[in-house]
Amino acid sequence: MEKVKIEEKEIFSLLTSKQISQIVEFANVKDFEEDQIIYNPQETARDLYILLEGEVSLRVPSKKDLSFDNFSIEIESITNHGQLFGTNLLFGLNKYMTRARVKKPSKIMIIHAERFLRIIRENRSEFAIMSYLAKVYFERYIDTMKELEERIDPGKNV
Repeated sequence: MEKVKIEEKEIFSLLTSKQISQIVEFANVKDFEEDQIIYNPQETARDLYILLEGEVSLRVPSKKDLSFDNFSIEIESITNHGQLFGTNLLFGLNKYMTRARVKKPSKIMIIHAERFLRIIRENRSEFAIMSYLAKVYFERYIDTMKELEERIDPGKNV
């Protein structure tokens, strides 16, 4: 796996150069092919991910079909390069809640979540990072609500 300059990604602008150099030691980039699964729901959440190139779909299963093959709902399409996903462990959740599937060939930065969390806690950056993540998830929530409203009433302006 190749190394990457993580200081160029938005979340890392909140960190010190010392924190960034510590994280660089274990941040890696991996290439994923179309339709490749990055993680599934209920898998142990070990890593967090940053999209560098490509597109990733985050999906949840329906209650009727846990296989994802027939009934699942896309809750987010990760297309913005530098966008974070798979942050469950940072919120104290030990399992992923979605399936992350590659929609287009992608380059993804993979960061061991526990080590990342330890570094931001040691340097008292946890509040800044969690505030950033709250903003990211609130924006995703608003986008999802707009999309659901559009699906329910396609003629209505959101």
